[in-house]
Amino acid sequence: MQKVNRKQKEIPIKEIMPKKSILKNEIVKSVMFSIVASISVIVISLQVSEAVGSAMIKDVGIIFGIMVGIIPLTIHQLREVQRKDSIDRNMPVFLLALLSSVQSGSNLIKAIEQAAERNLGALTPELKNLKANISWGIPLEEAFENFAKRTGTRVSRRVTVLLEMAMKIGGDVSENLEMIQKHVSEMQNIEKSRKSALQPYTYTIYISFAVFLAVAVLLTTSFFTEIEKVQDGLLAAGSGRDGLFGSLADMDVSKLESALFNMAIIEAVFGGVAAGKIGSGSYVAGTKHVVVMIIMAVIAFNVS
Repeated sequence: MQKVNRKQKEIPIKEIMPKKSILKNEIVKSVMFSIVASISVIVISLQVSEAVGSAMIKDVGIIFGIMVGIIPLTIHQLREVQRKDSIDRNMPVFLLALLSSVQSGSNLIKAIEQAAERNLGALTPELKNLKANISWGIPLEEAFENFAKRTGTRVSRRVTVLLEMAMKIGGDVSENLEMIQKHVSEMQNIEKSRKSALQPYTYTIYISFAVFLAVAVLLTTSFFTEIEKVQDGLLAAGSGRDGLFGSLADMDVSKLESALFNMAIIEAVFGGVAAGKIGSGSYVAGTKHVVVMIIMAVIAFNVS
């Protein structure tokens, strides 16, 4: 009878997991839409570039086609990053709620159940899941392990380990909770200090990219136009490759402009990824910087 009851208690665990399958379905749909949209944009840009005879349209179309394919998946990843940030931000508040409940006479299990009713952002549904696991009689170690896996942050994993240790060791639970809360708060303060200290480097990346674009625009609007004038003069004079500026006759200015544009895109990609890693500690967060820099490059080369 005990085995039967245990199986019956374990049944609801599967009922709380459909969120992952739904997310996977959404990702699959996004991938399919992204692939179709990306291929469509690239094909249209190639056809337009052949009709107009502009290499720049082809380059811009390919770049935007790739962006259309990447952005939807990136949005999913950014949402996950924001969810984890919300969990980490609310973790000290959760620990304070536990401490307050324990000091008022509740045990740690009851304190967790009470904290699950609070509004703690993305942490609230995970606490409700933890509360449900505990109420179904799942061992605390397994319940905490499930909680750490679902939250997916280093802070939450560390907190669950410390809470398990506090429950095993016993003693003054409120004192242990206070120490854990101070430890987590200090960790977050250090992380905030790190981000604020590294923030100027993000601005440096944008400034260097803007300088590169300014130089590229000056080359395309001033230097390259003068080369085209020299080519027209050589063609009108019929001197061809003879003379001092004869070597400029065969120079393809459009290829030079395309090379500068491609260099700007490469710098935008690597600079944006670096800015995301420096500013937010995540390469995925750099995608927004990549998009901004690519738009800056497209505007700079097309307006000029």
